[in-house]
Amino acid sequence: MNWSVLSCSEFSTHQKAWAELNNKTMNLAFFEPDFVNGLIAHFFDGDEKLVVAYKDDELQYAGFFKPLGKGRWATAMPSQCPLGLFLHHESQISSSVMKSLCNALPGTVAMLDMLQMDSKYSHFTPASDFEIMPYITSGNRPIPEDFDTYFQSLGKNMRQNYNKVINRAARAEDKLSWQKVTKPAEVKQAIIKYGELESRGWKGEEGTAISPDNTQGKFYQQALSSMAEQNKACCWYYLINDEIVAVDLCIQQDDCLIILKTTYNEQFNKQSPALMLKIEMIKYYSNQRELEGINNIEFYGKAMEWHKRLDSTLREIEHVTYFPNKLVKSAINLIKKVKK
Repeated sequence: MNWSVLSCSEFSTHQKAWAELNNKTMNLAFFEPDFVNGLIAHFFDGDEKLVVAYKDDELQYAGFFKPLGKGRWATAMPSQCPLGLFLHHESQISSSVMKSLCNALPGTVAMLDMLQMDSKYSHFTPASDFEIMPYITSGNRPIPEDFDTYFQSLGKNMRQNYNKVINRAARAEDKLSWQKVTKPAEVKQAIIKYGELESRGWKGEEGTAISPDNTQGKFYQQALSSMAEQNKACCWYYLINDEIVAVDLCIQQDDCLIILKTTYNEQFNKQSPALMLKIEMIKYYSNQRELEGINNIEFYGKAMEWHKRLDSTLREIEHVTYFPNKLVKSAINLIKKVKK
């Protein structure tokens, strides 16, 4: 396997091949070039390397890697991307491929960390050559063929809580509604609204909320508005009396919708607006399957109790470490045991 190690600024030369490899393999919206270009522009430090391997002019492997210190590299991992930036043409990633990758990276590589690898798509063989550590349990919700049947299959408490919100609103003569926006200007406005809501909560207190002027806000506006031009981004609102109380930022690729970020107005906790919005989304995509073509919603975050209450399918997101030299691996493991 012949690898080329390039500056991350050279991604534009390879982004068409990158997109084709993504489409043939994981086919995930956050690996689309518009999203990746946004990550590079707003979150890369400049020392990241783009590493590519072609066979007969067809891209086989591609990823962004960052040096972490003497002898250690890792996949580039901005927190705004749910998975490490690495594409591979087969789900099985062998130790021989990883060894050749390590040999291609600058300097002597003692450790290579593959961060946030989705166990649905990436498998490392033989497993004994890798250290595979659970990172988080994530979930996805397949869109049901019939929403009413699906809803009746949910737990009693889940159904009761949903109905309580509906009935309480009816008694108070509150209007409950939702809205999906898809046009680039609407998506950009939704990101601004998202930031307003998030700033009122605990993220605002910690200074980590999205705002129109901070790096996060600029990234989401750039990436999602560009993707909206290709019908690959949308945002969802949940409204009470026409006031937006919850926002989901989403991207989509073919039949899969990914919820990137969720926020809500904490003053409306009793109405569970974020959860109510998810149920309305599932209902909408179930009823509009032919129009929308969405068959799956990916959450790509730590599975919460409400994921389980929606009867989501759960799986592991993993951190994987490869040691080109088994003696180094043994020595590091010995040091860890001594420190315990």
